Amino acid sequence: MMTRTRKWFGCFELTDCVSTVAESNDYICSYIKKDGFTLFYFVSKDHYCFPLKWLYECRTHPQSPNTMGQRRRGVALPSPAKHRSPEGLNMAPQYPATKHNICMVSDFFYPNMGGVESHIYQLSQCLIEKGHKVMYNQSTATTCFHSLPLLRCVFTRERITVVHAHSSFSAMAHDALFHAKTMGLNTVFTDHSLFGFADVSSVLTNKLLTVSLCDTNHIVCVSYTSKENTVLRAALDPQIVSVIPNAVDPTDFTPDPSQRHGDRITIVVVSRLVYRKGIDLLGGIIPKLCLKHPDLHFLIGGEGPKRIVLEEVREKFQLQDRVRLLGALEHKDVRGVLVKGHIFLNTSLTEAFCMAIVEGASCGLQVVSTRVGGIPEVLPEDLITLCEPTVRSLCDGLENVIARQRSGCVATPASIHARVSTLYTWRNVAERTEKVYDCVAGQEVLPLDRRLVRLRAHCGHVAGSIFAFVAVLDFLFLLLLRWLFPDQLMDVAMDATGPQGLWRRGFDKRKGSYSKSAMLTKEEPSPIQTKLC
Repeated sequence: MMTRTRKWFGCFELTDCVSTVAESNDYICSYIKKDGFTLFYFVSKDHYCFPLKWLYECRTHPQSPNTMGQRRRGVALPSPAKHRSPEGLNMAPQYPATKHNICMVSDFFYPNMGGVESHIYQLSQCLIEKGHKVMYNQSTATTCFHSLPLLRCVFTRERITVVHAHSSFSAMAHDALFHAKTMGLNTVFTDHSLFGFADVSSVLTNKLLTVSLCDTNHIVCVSYTSKENTVLRAALDPQIVSVIPNAVDPTDFTPDPSQRHGDRITIVVVSRLVYRKGIDLLGGIIPKLCLKHPDLHFLIGGEGPKRIVLEEVREKFQLQDRVRLLGALEHKDVRGVLVKGHIFLNTSLTEAFCMAIVEGASCGLQVVSTRVGGIPEVLPEDLITLCEPTVRSLCDGLENVIARQRSGCVATPASIHARVSTLYTWRNVAERTEKVYDCVAGQEVLPLDRRLVRLRAHCGHVAGSIFAFVAVLDFLFLLLLRWLFPDQLMDVAMDATGPQGLWRRGFDKRKGSYSKSAMLTKEEPSPIQTKLC
C-alpha cells in the first residue's frame, strides 16, 4: 500500500507529522498521522468553507524514512503554518477565504425608515463585525455623467472590487452599476420590490432595469416571488439570480407583555401611509371592527399622503379615543409601539418581503396580513393569518384572531419570539451575501465592444442603440478624467474602522489613549473594505 500511495502522489516521502505533500492552484494535499494510520485529504484554497475530502487511509511502513515532506525531485515545498487541534495534533493549515472591497450604493438610508434602509444598515453592521470597512456618503448627483467623477473617486480611493446596488427606485444605484461596468468592476444588484407590467411607470422602470441588469454579474432577490418578477421584468437568466431574504435583529424586537392593556385588544399598524400599503383597506376595516368590538383600539404608526383617509374615518365615526395616529416613527421607537399591541395588521397590496410582519412576530404579536407577493413565504402558517386583499376577508381574519385572543388559545409572546429569532438572522444574510461576492469575483467583466453588442441584443434596437451610445460617451468621459487626474495620483483611503482598523490598533485600552506610533504610522488598508454610498 505504501508503494501505491507514493505512486499516486508522484515521488513524495511520508513523514511522521502533518505536512503538505502536493500543491496546485486550487488544492493543497496534506496528510495527518495518528495511531499508526495516515489520513490523506484535500484542502480547497478558494472555497468559502474548506471541505475536507478524505482520500486514503493506509497503515504506514515502520521503516519509512522521515524526509519532512520534501520531494525527491525538484525544490522542496514551502511549509505553511500549522495549527494545533484541541487533541494536540498538528492540523492542516487554514487559508483565509477571498476578501473583497465592496461599495454599497443606494439613495435610501438612515435616518429614513423603510425596508431598504434597514436592510443596508443591518447588513453593513454584520460586515463590520467580519472586519469590513463601512462608510456612508450623503452626496448625490443630478445626472448620469455628473455622478461619474464622484463614483470614480470613491471606487479608486477605496480600491473597490465589487459594487453592490440596492433598489430599482434608486437612480444612484443605476448610475453606479453603469459606471462600475465602464471601469471594469464586478457588479451585484439587490431588488427589494415587485412591479407590474401594464402601467406606463412600470414599463419605463422595467426598461431601465433591463438595461442596468443585462450585463450585471449577479442579482439578489428577497423572495422567490420577487425572483420570478425580476426575471420576467428584466428578461434575465434565472441562473444568475439568487434568493437571500431580509432578516430582523431579535435583540431589537423583544416582547414585553407588561406594556399591554388588559382591558382592551390593541391592533398595531406600522407602515408608510401610501396606496401600495393598502391604507384604503384599513380605512374600511376600522369602523366595521370598532362598531362590533367596543374594547378594540388601533395604534397606527407611519406617515404618508393617505393619512387624510384615516383622519376622515376617525372624524366621521367619532373614534378619536380609539384610533391613535402616531405619525412618522424612528426605527428605535418601533419596538415601543409594537409591544403595546396584541395583533399586528398588514394590509399591503404588493410586497416582495414584508419585514414589518417579522418585527411584529418577533415582539410576540399575532400577525394578520394580506396574501400578496412574497408574504406567504415569510412566516410559518401557524404564526400568520393570511387573507385576501379585501375589507371583508381581512375583517374575517381579524375576527378569528380576536376570538382566539379572548379565549387564550394563542401562543405566548416568548415562544413566538423564540421561533422567529431562529428563522432570520443578519449574520446568516451576511454569510450568504459573501458567497455571492465570491462567485462574482471570478466572473468576467465584459469589455466595451462586447458590452455594446449585449446592450443592442438584449434591450432592443432602439433602447439598446441609445444606451450603447451613452456607454460609449461614458467610456470617453472616463478616459478624459483619467487623463486629467490619473488614478495613480489619488490617495488610497486607510481603514480606520473595524476589528483590524487603525483606530482599534492604535488604542491603548489600559491607558485609554491612542498610541503615538500608531497615529504617526501610515498603515496599509485592510484587505476587506466596504464602501457605503
